[in-house]
Amino acid sequence: MHIVNTTCAALLISALALPAGAVAQTPSQVPAEIIREAVKRESIRLAALPPVSRQQAPRQRSWPGRHPVLFGALAGLGIGIVVETATIPGASGGEPHSVYLPMFGIIGAGIGSVTGLIISASR
Repeated sequence: MHIVNTTCAALLISALALPAGAVAQTPSQVPAEIIREAVKRESIRLAALPPVSRQQAPRQRSWPGRHPVLFGALAGLGIGIVVETATIPGASGGEPHSVYLPMFGIIGAGIGSVTGLIISASR
């Protein structure tokens, strides 16, 4: 890929480096000597440039980044359980507090998984 980019850059630069009179001529009238000089000049200039370093491979995403729906469901479940324990006291309503635990947890997990699905789709 680097060779292709360098070759394209050399050809583009050599085409732009031609004198204005040579550009106005038809291709058959452009002396080959002008093209050779331009290519030689640009190849020397490109050879003097430092080598292009390879880009690092993209980092692997974290676990929540790889599994946004599952992470959202787990986070929603945890938040649902916390909200449930904070809003419904132990036995004040006559029913034990563990009756509501699945309801709040499931609602929270559903909201979290839908949020994770939206985040996953937006990438």
